[in-house]
Amino acid sequence: MDLDRYDSLITRLENSARSAPSRYLAAVVGIALLGFLILGLAIGLTALALLGIAALTLAVIASGGKALILFAKLGKLVILLALPAWAMVRAAFTLLFARFPRPAGRELAQAEAPVLFERLAELRAQVGGPRVHVVLLTDELNAAIVQHPRLGIFGWEQNYLILGLPLLHALDEPEALAVVAHEYGHLASCHGRLGGFIYRLRSAWARLQALSEQWNDWGSRLIARLFRWYAPYFNAYTFVLAREHEYAADRFSGEVAGPAAAAQALMRVNVAARLEHDRFWPEIDRQVTDHPDPIADRSRLWARLVRDARAAQTTPAYLEQALQRTTDHHDTHPCLRDRLAALTSEAALPVLPPVRTSAATRWLGDTLPMIEADLDRQWREAVFERWQTRHKRLAECHARLTVLGEPECCTQEEQWERIQLRQEIDPQADVLADTELLLAHYPGHLSARFLRGRLRIEAGDPAGADDLEAVMAADADATLAACEILWRFFRESDPDRASSYRQRWQQRSDFEEGVRRELATLPGDAELAPADLAPEVLAEVVQLIARDGKHVRQAFILRRVLRNDPGIRDYVLAFETRRFTLGDKGATTARSLARGPYPIRVFIVHLGSRAYRGYRRKISRLGIPPVYSS
Repeated sequence: MDLDRYDSLITRLENSARSAPSRYLAAVVGIALLGFLILGLAIGLTALALLGIAALTLAVIASGGKALILFAKLGKLVILLALPAWAMVRAAFTLLFARFPRPAGRELAQAEAPVLFERLAELRAQVGGPRVHVVLLTDELNAAIVQHPRLGIFGWEQNYLILGLPLLHALDEPEALAVVAHEYGHLASCHGRLGGFIYRLRSAWARLQALSEQWNDWGSRLIARLFRWYAPYFNAYTFVLAREHEYAADRFSGEVAGPAAAAQALMRVNVAARLEHDRFWPEIDRQVTDHPDPIADRSRLWARLVRDARAAQTTPAYLEQALQRTTDHHDTHPCLRDRLAALTSEAALPVLPPVRTSAATRWLGDTLPMIEADLDRQWREAVFERWQTRHKRLAECHARLTVLGEPECCTQEEQWERIQLRQEIDPQADVLADTELLLAHYPGHLSARFLRGRLRIEAGDPAGADDLEAVMAADADATLAACEILWRFFRESDPDRASSYRQRWQQRSDFEEGVRRELATLPGDAELAPADLAPEVLAEVVQLIARDGKHVRQAFILRRVLRNDPGIRDYVLAFETRRFTLGDKGATTARSLARGPYPIRVFIVHLGSRAYRGYRRKISRLGIPPVYSS
């Protein structure tokens, strides 16, 4: 289902939920039951396959082996029936006995955070909700409650509360309690029975979809294909309900921690996210330049950052940016402004006071330094190789930048290289002036014009759209990246224009997907044409054929004309094997020739194979001579 159809479906369902809530709920129940039907069909097909195999086995035993004669007579038919049955059996066992990975994080013992576990106990006693079995700490700016099914698709859920230490550093205790209450509210029946069931079902189907992407055999892929067809409809039909779940969880959070704390928590999380993006990660990048190994105090760096004076100064601007966003169909979470309006009836926004004592300090107490050290050590181990590689690369960039000197003294290629190096060293570097200088001398430099367009858009200048439009007109390959930038820029100020960019993105995406699918296979009826290779390229290909084509009698190079894009150069190396060889050497020779590497994109086919025998007639009709003969 494409994005426009998905959007239209959600809009229609939103209208249905408002005008006829009972009919909408009936549709949600229906789509949920369809999911169980699909699951039952997958399991039922396997059961039939198993029964068939069991019946054949019993027939052999009951007949004293006489049925084996029937098997021998049926020959290929038995094999054709047995292979799909076996594939479905494997697919079903994959589905039924799959184990979903447990959530990752550092498990927190009750003795390490007695205050936190006391708050969780109070929360559970207050609302009569389910037990939190495990508390995990991570190094992410996030919080979540995850139900991990211990019996795979059969359930027996174990509840994990996941708390990001950076989030606890950014919030005070009432705000952190509001966040925990929001997540706990999803489990504590704040959605009602049907809503709670649908909430858990969405999580279950998300896990099944993720699992199905890893299946490789054809029987499993058949089930995965069914899942992929069903998932967009299930997600769309339950989207409206899922969004209401977020409002309900916010109301639950307000009842537990108070509306002011709940509202402040929402605001603080949005501000912290911008702070992390704009200052924390750029600072980590700068540390890579100076340190060959990962820094040891990542957690404390973040804790200092959220408390310093600059963070307080940027808070109003970050908050205003967050309040500019609007609710859309890409996230079940409503935008900040809508969530705040639903939480409080006050006309003015709640005040966001500075955090005096963080929730990390209150809940983790004396164990906080040890926990920070544990998480920092895990992070250092995870990024160690990438950090060292990046440090080495940045040193090379600095050295090269020194060699290049000032932009006025550089050639066109050197000016562009200098801009790229500066961006690689510091993604926040202001390279607009250097880009303008390059375009003043070389206005046809498409990469520089794309960069100038992006930088202007990021600075809030609509003139950047002209640059991106010009680049798309000259190079269609830039369409996806440019349309995404422009869609994000205009989606709030000019929704109609944003929609047009989204449609162009979808059209280009569909086109590129069609090209990728066509390039992935070579059908027997492909349109062929004489190759148009440069002499030196052709000589390199012939050299490879001579090296690896021990049994090749003659070989032809053809150009395959793609239906989706005739301008793409795709080639076919078609060969014939020698007449007097022991056995069929076609497959062996094809594997040998595939060693390459070839200077062109090429399919290697044996003209003696059934699938490609028709190519002989095409080669003869086109009058294409062999490029190699032995």
